[in-house]
Amino acid sequence: MKRFLVGLLIIVFGFTMAGCSSGQNDAAPDKNEKTIRIGVMPDVESIPFIIADKNGYFAQEGVKVKIEHFKSAQDRDSALQTGELDGVVTDVLAVVFANEGGFNLKMISSNDGNIELMAGKESGIMSMQDLPGKSIGLSTNTIMEYTTDQMLAAAGLKPEDINKIAIAPLPTRMEMLQGGKIDAGILPEPLAGLAVKNGAKVLQSTDRMANKAGAIAFTQKSLKESPQEVKAVIRAYNQAVDYLDKEPLDSFSDYVIKTQGFPPVIKDSLQLPQYRKMALPDENIVADVVEWMRTKNLIKGNYEYADLVDKNILR
Repeated sequence: MKRFLVGLLIIVFGFTMAGCSSGQNDAAPDKNEKTIRIGVMPDVESIPFIIADKNGYFAQEGVKVKIEHFKSAQDRDSALQTGELDGVVTDVLAVVFANEGGFNLKMISSNDGNIELMAGKESGIMSMQDLPGKSIGLSTNTIMEYTTDQMLAAAGLKPEDINKIAIAPLPTRMEMLQGGKIDAGILPEPLAGLAVKNGAKVLQSTDRMANKAGAIAFTQKSLKESPQEVKAVIRAYNQAVDYLDKEPLDSFSDYVIKTQGFPPVIKDSLQLPQYRKMALPDENIVADVVEWMRTKNLIKGNYEYADLVDKNILR
């Protein structure tokens, strides 16, 4: 009888402990199990994410993040739509295109970086008023063409006043500008700074006009299923902005150049924007982009701000 009772107690104790163990696992899952994957391009807009990763800010905020590097927006967007990414450093046009194609992508913030329209060293162009009849290298149906058109309009010019030359690869565009094969071109940093160093003349910039249509966006799925992780990413990004505001460029430029795949020669001309903490995109810019895309028959939908922007995640 004693042996029976001892055996019974052992069995009951074993089941009790197993039940407690199972209950603990169910009640306290690993909150860090989800990895947020963010797609970036070789641009200055992505640098706060690069610094947040380098300095361990994501880990400090309790979120696992994997930064995925892409050399083309097409590859980045393809990875996004096949579920390989949660968020991207992108622009308003790309977000509108995604939603037009049935993919629910939401902007949570604008991003910082300068785009410059510049004339070639030997072009003889001294101002925007010298552009009529000249060739401008750009990528069509993109933030580059949108920005070019806004700059032309601000100068009282029309798109048909100039000759648009489609040159999608940025390095090729810069080489053609420097080689005199096009009269002018539109380039983002850091290539814009290198072109200026080599003799190009800046005619207009998004910094001067305060109308850059850059964005940081996340899939609706990620915002719905992992809001706390996305909020942790935002906090880490903002920490990186504080760091970039205080630290001299020399203290991290080598790391950024290597990680972002910038050509080493760019070090002496690298200029970073005044980064700001995440903030919602400007409603007027979003509306202007949508109208521009509709006018060019690039989209059929009439998207409102609320259709493209998540206003709640920054709260």
